[in-house]
Amino acid sequence: MGSNHAETVTTTRRRLLSVPLVGVSGGLSGQFGSTRNTAESGKSTPTYLDRRVPDLLDRYDVPGASIALVEDGEVTWSGAYGTADLAEERPTNENTPFRVQSITKSVTAWGVLKLVDQDEIALDDPIGYHITSWELPDADYSWEEVTIRRVLSHSAGLPAGGYESVPLDEEPPSLRVALSGNADGPAARPTDEPGEFRYSNPGYALLELLIEDVTGRDYAAYMDEEILSLLRMDGATFVMTDRLRSELATEHLVDGTPVPASHGPASAHGELYATAKDIARYVAAGTETTEEPLGRGVLAPETIAELYTETVETTGFYGLATDGAGLGFFVETLADGDQAVMNGGQGAGSWNWFHAVPETGDGIVILTNSERSLQLIADVVETWVEQSGFSAISLTRARRWVRLPVWILVGIAVGLALRLGYGGITGKRSFTPLSKHDRTLRMFLAGLGLATLGLWWTIGRETVAFFLPVIAEWVGLTLSVVVVFLLMTVLFPRTDRGETT
Repeated sequence: MGSNHAETVTTTRRRLLSVPLVGVSGGLSGQFGSTRNTAESGKSTPTYLDRRVPDLLDRYDVPGASIALVEDGEVTWSGAYGTADLAEERPTNENTPFRVQSITKSVTAWGVLKLVDQDEIALDDPIGYHITSWELPDADYSWEEVTIRRVLSHSAGLPAGGYESVPLDEEPPSLRVALSGNADGPAARPTDEPGEFRYSNPGYALLELLIEDVTGRDYAAYMDEEILSLLRMDGATFVMTDRLRSELATEHLVDGTPVPASHGPASAHGELYATAKDIARYVAAGTETTEEPLGRGVLAPETIAELYTETVETTGFYGLATDGAGLGFFVETLADGDQAVMNGGQGAGSWNWFHAVPETGDGIVILTNSERSLQLIADVVETWVEQSGFSAISLTRARRWVRLPVWILVGIAVGLALRLGYGGITGKRSFTPLSKHDRTLRMFLAGLGLATLGLWWTIGRETVAFFLPVIAEWVGLTLSVVVVFLLMTVLFPRTDRGETT
């Protein structure tokens, strides 16, 4: 980072949220409908975000957020909104640290690639070549195929899942105990054929052990000295202190329940604490600038290129917002040919995200303290994309597609309502539930509607609400309306086609 470039920080928004469930406070168009705004000519992105983000916090019932922008490879602005801790009435400010969850993996990747730069390891080495303090467990697939490159890109066949977390005043199991599968999580060994994408927290726990065994240093100390300090991430740390604990943003579940801070046996996959400006400095270091080299001297430019090279195509949820996985990053080629890189972090009580276009030197970081934040993040990223003039990105396109089921249900409800209304006005429908007319079909439709509604409220709602709570509320509401109209159609059948009983 160039010392002659000052960072401009907006005044913290000192405001508390008082809006309950989003669906209660407005109609479908206001609360669920598109939040898209076209870029405003003459208004800077910070000004635009400063006006827009408080409304999004209200819309999605998110306590607080912190955002930072990167332009021309420099951190140029940061803003803080809402509340870091509702119980303490502590507002979020520019120095509020967040647990950034899996954004940690991108930072860990820099730590691993620095060892590559120093010729201590090679990306295509089997990871077992460099792990000396822990015996690799037996596995159904060969450890020889579990290379460092594959572990970094989630394509080593290692299992998904995480590890047991405990309160901060308790000692978690050791890293090696966790890797062996004795910390309420899977053992770190290949359970699938290496080569296909499969997101894995245990893989990054293995990389933590790799760093310690190769360097002979504690992972947190190595990362602080070799990455965080050199990138001037002054508020970033893997070490919990009393001061950090008192300043940390409190995380919240979907229903608003606060989540006590905790820690686990591994740090490399999700236990970095940092401010939005810290993560923005990190993102900036991997982008082009007119002042300093790519990688800022911490990593070579060609090594940064390795981080951003697609290694494996992503699938499932990850495939909705990305083209593929690089090394600790997800990547996408935009319509104009530019490459975008990104990563997100989700944990019990938070969603976080960064997005960058390395060739232009632009990026955005969004940290939040709620599980309700994914839609907010997508809206903010879309605002940044529009204000910056970039091509549409997969994340914002996916954001629009996930709303489609609600509009389909609205269309069905309107169609059923019009059909019932027309039949009642013209006298072609009446309350004759025992009518023989299409009795079997009507009973089938009634059963199907009730079964679908039951499955939604018992299974579907919880699953969708975990990622998209506001969408889940509207799906539940519109589905309920559709089923009510469907049942009314059954109870008020056509009576103009002959005998009705």
